[in-house]
Amino acid sequence: MKQAAPAPKPPEQRERTAAEIVTPELVRKVRIGLAVFGAAVLLLMFAVPRVAPPPASLSDPNQAFVDKVGIVSPAFAREWAGALLNDDRAEIAIFVDRKPPEGELSAWAIQTASDWKIGAAKNDTGVVLFVFTEPRLARIDVGYGLESKLTDARVRQLLEAHLAPAFAAGEYERGIDAIVFAIRKEIGGDDADSIHARAAEARKRKDVPWSTEIATAVSRVPYVTVAIGKRFLEEGPFERLGIIVFVSVGLVVLGFGVGAGVNTLWRLSTIPAALRARRSGEANGPKLGTIAFETASGLFICFVCVSLVAMVLLVSESFFTRQGRFSGAGAVIVWPEASR
Repeated sequence: MKQAAPAPKPPEQRERTAAEIVTPELVRKVRIGLAVFGAAVLLLMFAVPRVAPPPASLSDPNQAFVDKVGIVSPAFAREWAGALLNDDRAEIAIFVDRKPPEGELSAWAIQTASDWKIGAAKNDTGVVLFVFTEPRLARIDVGYGLESKLTDARVRQLLEAHLAPAFAAGEYERGIDAIVFAIRKEIGGDDADSIHARAAEARKRKDVPWSTEIATAVSRVPYVTVAIGKRFLEEGPFERLGIIVFVSVGLVVLGFGVGAGVNTLWRLSTIPAALRARRSGEANGPKLGTIAFETASGLFICFVCVSLVAMVLLVSESFFTRQGRFSGAGAVIVWPEASR
């Protein structure tokens, strides 16, 4: 006896074939979308007017103490290079050359200090000491975050009291020691003997908790977003393409996380229906176990995606931003010529 053929499923329960899913209309819409996206990328690369970047300055120093003249010993420079940037109150850089650059020294110093990103990780608490030996000129530039503690008048007093006498006597190492110690005491109140120990301790500090890192990253997102826009306007077409790819990937990851969050909220809204189905004994109702699993998974995915985007932005901040902002605060002196 032949078995009766199974009854055909209703149209709403029948699985759709690939041909039914990928219709010519869908293909046409995808092609139009890709063409629009490509046109938008090309417009962003070539049609957006380019903003002139800041004037060029010297290449970034690869250490905190750059002595192009040799007024101090290599051992002295190495010792200070290991301590200048490892203090939790401020970052200091020292640059020594024979002659200042051509043009306006003030504009060059501000741009150079800003390009070096001194004090970037400490809310613009940076200090740069420029020394030029042939005109016997010393200049200190102070970052925005220290302008209230190191006023122009006070910086001049420190230079005249601690650096100038030693430099006039040809004792450059003593003068640099004195001015750095004086700056440290001015902003932190520690005595000179504790500065190197404090710097060594700063290098041994444990990393901040991951929760603090994420909170910091999230708080910096608006600032980094604005900086990315400024950097995009300054760059050429191919650099802009790299920024577009970077931002697009970030938006995709962020969108995935937001989508997971929205789906989680929707799944939570089905809990009352699942409870009713459980009480009434319905077999096809939503399952509480499934809802719990999808909710936990969605929250985890949302957290990972949002945190990943925030952390990548925080790590890439130094690339997209010109941190360590300087406005020209500070002072410049000419130390006396050594007496014969």
